[in-house]
Amino acid sequence: MKKSKHIVILGAGFGGYEAYKALPQWIHKEHTVTVIDKKNHFLFTPLLPEVAGSSLDQHSIVAPLRDILHKDTRFINKKVVKVNTDTQIVSLEGEDIEYDYLISALGAETFFYGTPGAEEHCLVLKHLEDAVAIRNICIDVFEQASQIESKEERAQLLSFMVVGAGPTGAELAGEMGELLFNTLLKQHPRITRDEVSLHIVNGGPRILQMFDESLSAYAQKSLEQNHIRISNNVRINEVQEGKAITAEGEALTAYTIIWTAGVSAIDLTCECGSFEKERGRIFTKRTLQAKNNDNVFVVGDMALFPTEDGRGLPMTAQVAHQQGECAGNNLVALMRGKELKEFTYKEKGLLASLGSFDAIGQVNGFKVKGVFAWLVWRSVYWILFGFWRKRIAILGEWIRNLFVPRDTSRL
Repeated sequence: MKKSKHIVILGAGFGGYEAYKALPQWIHKEHTVTVIDKKNHFLFTPLLPEVAGSSLDQHSIVAPLRDILHKDTRFINKKVVKVNTDTQIVSLEGEDIEYDYLISALGAETFFYGTPGAEEHCLVLKHLEDAVAIRNICIDVFEQASQIESKEERAQLLSFMVVGAGPTGAELAGEMGELLFNTLLKQHPRITRDEVSLHIVNGGPRILQMFDESLSAYAQKSLEQNHIRISNNVRINEVQEGKAITAEGEALTAYTIIWTAGVSAIDLTCECGSFEKERGRIFTKRTLQAKNNDNVFVVGDMALFPTEDGRGLPMTAQVAHQQGECAGNNLVALMRGKELKEFTYKEKGLLASLGSFDAIGQVNGFKVKGVFAWLVWRSVYWILFGFWRKRIAILGEWIRNLFVPRDTSRL
């Protein structure tokens, strides 16, 4: 009888969960599978801006891992501290786990580029609690401002800034604009439109640079029509309380500053130093195996997959989703002594929401925008979130939003 092997998956986001789903039933019956994550839920990150903008309830975009994992799977709700590839041990907080095969999919964290004060004075949007915090601050400052007599003081309190204009920054600004200008402003008649400001500060020449230039221009015009100010080619050199200092020395004031300007892979400490890494990302072979470690697979934001420019693939959910499935299949092939397949990334399109009834997209060579793109965006993400109970909840909330204002109960 063959000895049972221990498969350990680090992280249960898009990459880790897709790798887990690729494992066939016989793996669970004949071997031990352990999933480790510091959160006890799967988070559908593309919908975080909608939680921040109070378009969706926070519970609608998460699925409890103990409900969706196989009954024989062991789940450990702890943070990963380090990995020793010589002894094949994963160290957690207060516990060590031995493995025979490892899939590392811990994802990424917000990257501040060493900008002084940014981490201390900025909010971020990476986890569920971040989205709830942004939503609550929007609600709180309106409640506070409604009790203030001075227009100048109200305007200072009701000033918001989003640093970064990639998909996260643009989508967050679009959702915040809906919440601030179309819901909260109507609920607080003492506050006037000119007292509320939302400013996107973008270091690049245009927002959403991964899209076609015409779509990027459309997105900027759409956001500006919704009272959102956009400044391109402006780099932030320092963040202080209530202000961001540009490379030219100008102080841009905002009571609430949210940093969405970049992410970096979670740097997995390898005690024996055998992982080859760059900026926290682990170099992989084309089969997604870590260099020098054939029994370790790396997927998603942590994987520095070989590309012509050496920069790796984009750190997106779409890449993690595809790599996770490939890594899971290759792990099974490795265990069975069969040939592993090289990973090939297939770009399925780009979509970005700009708020209610508006979005842009590039799908199969076609450019779409406006209401149609918004419907495509919602349809695609609704289908991708593969849990029917959550799909029904999300659909119900989206329908509700067509007829009633967004819920501004503080959570």
